[in-house]
Amino acid sequence: DIIPALLRPYLQYLKATESLRVVVDPPVDHPSQCLTCVVHSLTICCLFFDRLEEIEISYCACTPAPIYLMKCGLFACSPVSPTLAVDLRVLEFMRTLFVWLSPNTTAWCDALESFLDAQGYQLQSK
Repeated sequence: DIIPALLRPYLQYLKATESLRVVVDPPVDHPSQCLTCVVHSLTICCLFFDRLEEIEISYCACTPAPIYLMKCGLFACSPVSPTLAVDLRVLEFMRTLFVWLSPNTTAWCDALESFLDAQGYQLQSK
């Protein structure tokens, strides 16, 4: 249910930032103003082009954390109680990169094998 709910704040953010070209201040509406819900607090590590930044947000059932983060231009990496969020500009850059990246299966396979090896897996076929 959370992904469809992100569409409206995403489109509003695109409009406010002129398709991610203009930086805007985060919204000032905090769920802590909600009188009917239990308010929760989260510390989230946010990945931007030039930095990692920890932010603390308040959220409630009326405005779940991923929706509040999307209003700030961040995509939550979990639908419930996220601890990591990525700037939409970084995601757009990665999308563009992968569209233009030439397929190089050898490099991709070598990177995957190296990653899996670092995780303790050993491939038998080589």
